[in-house]
Amino acid sequence: MKPEDTAVVVVEPAPVPVVRQHNAITQARYDYTACQLDIFFYLLSRLRRDDTPDQEYTIYVKDVEALTGRQWNYQQLREATADMGSRMFEVENERTYQQLWMFQRVEYIKGKGCLQIQLAAPIRPFLFNLKENFTSYQLHSALKLSSKYAKRIYQLVSQWKDKTSTRTYPLDEFKQMLHLKDPRGRSRSCFRTSASSRPGYSTSPCARSASTPTSKLTTSW
Repeated sequence: MKPEDTAVVVVEPAPVPVVRQHNAITQARYDYTACQLDIFFYLLSRLRRDDTPDQEYTIYVKDVEALTGRQWNYQQLREATADMGSRMFEVENERTYQQLWMFQRVEYIKGKGCLQIQLAAPIRPFLFNLKENFTSYQLHSALKLSSKYAKRIYQLVSQWKDKTSTRTYPLDEFKQMLHLKDPRGRSRSCFRTSASSRPGYSTSPCARSASTPTSKLTTSW
């Protein structure tokens, strides 16, 4: 074979799965466990613009295990999705206060290692047709974080990663978003955590005293 006849094959790198969600969902008040957030993140990564309103999304357990490095079992998943059905997103703006739930239906396919999810109709506007008002972040980075607070903070700081300014949250607002206040308004124990998606990315959350007026999340890219 002549050198000029040698074929050169260029292998393009696989695209990095990205999650996109409305900023209202990023800022919403809700309390999901780490396992429930993993289901939430993975589901969001499967959404496409041309999905029909009754679209069903199939999640294979082995795929999520491969991404997270953690093992799941059916009982754990059934308990997680059942509990998600009773946990709402609280979305508030100047005009309205909404209580939203994620799922219309969840079906487990026995012997197949997968579950099928159908989204509730009222949540769909916050997941599709986002235009410019959305938060994006890498699925792999979100799944690799083990703490539910680290996962939520990663969402919050990702909202500001392409901005020139840094958002400063009043401490009470920040605790409410992360459900760090009980129903009576009393603060739970503070925490200290961090999240990272790539070198040069940092965050400094909450973790000060109750007398501190604000909590500052700082990102540097």
